[in-house]
Amino acid sequence: MFSRVGTLIIKELIQFRRDWVLLTFILLAPALQLVLMAQAIARGVNEQPTAVLDLDRSALSRRLIVALDNSETLRIKYYLRDTDEMAEMLDQGVIRLAVIIPAGFAAGLDGGRFPQHVQVIADGSSSVGASLSMASVVEVVNRFSADLIAGYGLVVPEFVDFRTDIRFNPTLDFRDYSLPAQLGFIIYQVTLAVAALGLARERELGTLEQLMVTPLRQSELTLGKGLPAMVIGGVNFGIMWVISLVVFHVPMHGSLALLTALTLLFVITVVSWGLVISAVSRTQQQAILFVFILAMVEITLSGFIVPAENMPPLLRAVSNLAPLRHYLVIIRGIMLKGAGITELWPHALALAGLSLVMGTIAARMVSRRLE
Repeated sequence: MFSRVGTLIIKELIQFRRDWVLLTFILLAPALQLVLMAQAIARGVNEQPTAVLDLDRSALSRRLIVALDNSETLRIKYYLRDTDEMAEMLDQGVIRLAVIIPAGFAAGLDGGRFPQHVQVIADGSSSVGASLSMASVVEVVNRFSADLIAGYGLVVPEFVDFRTDIRFNPTLDFRDYSLPAQLGFIIYQVTLAVAALGLARERELGTLEQLMVTPLRQSELTLGKGLPAMVIGGVNFGIMWVISLVVFHVPMHGSLALLTALTLLFVITVVSWGLVISAVSRTQQQAILFVFILAMVEITLSGFIVPAENMPPLLRAVSNLAPLRHYLVIIRGIMLKGAGITELWPHALALAGLSLVMGTIAARMVSRRLE
């Protein structure tokens, strides 16, 4: 059995080596995708283009503007003349945030009229950018107010000594949070595509009948098609994990052995999905189309875009069937938090169950197609 399966695996690897376009896609495209994504999000949501409408034009209002511009999240790029200009810039997407300082702002503070209001208008089409920009404005205004209180000699009782402690990602680096998720999705994408093309390619080239008349059993044929995809998925994981650590300095606080073992479990589940797609597809084009559709559904349910906890109850329940959701929790937990199997066992158990179920379905689907 092992010699027959080994021969089929060698045949698959030779076929991959001869198809240099597919080989380039498998080995270089994922690494390039990871690098491009990392560069694209390197600055996170910093330096959001901001405009100011200063109707007060006082030394105090200019001081507030300088304080806003000194924050990492905001960058004051435009000084507006009126609200019409502000509305036009927001509509065109030129700015993400507009700050309006009303007339009489400084005079009101000098006269002891508290509080004086500052209006902030954000472009909510980018919810993450808008929320972080608004939070940055609140932080700047709070510091500005505290300085004014001290400057005016007001006494404010300090009931609470408020101190913050950020764990797992102390610098709040967006790249450290997103790169492990991108690594997981790229592994999913490439492994699924390679597994889905296996039988579909044989069927399209007319060589499937030749394989069927060989001494290979149906289970051996399924194993021989699945193992190369698992190897390719594992190699891609190793390459991109090294790039993440060496090039982009993503922390690795947990066990590499545990991450490798759970990645293998995840890859087995994805390969099973790919074999099901390969069994039902008549051509490679159909297989890639199915891969694209499944990947879009998977990324939606995985928590990659929207946290699974924020989904409606029905979608949240369905998302438990998405292996990528469990893997994202695992890879972020191990790399960023140093989590062990004690914390991650529910997700590891879910991946084991999904791999068993999908492996059984894949074996039956391939057997039916070969009969």
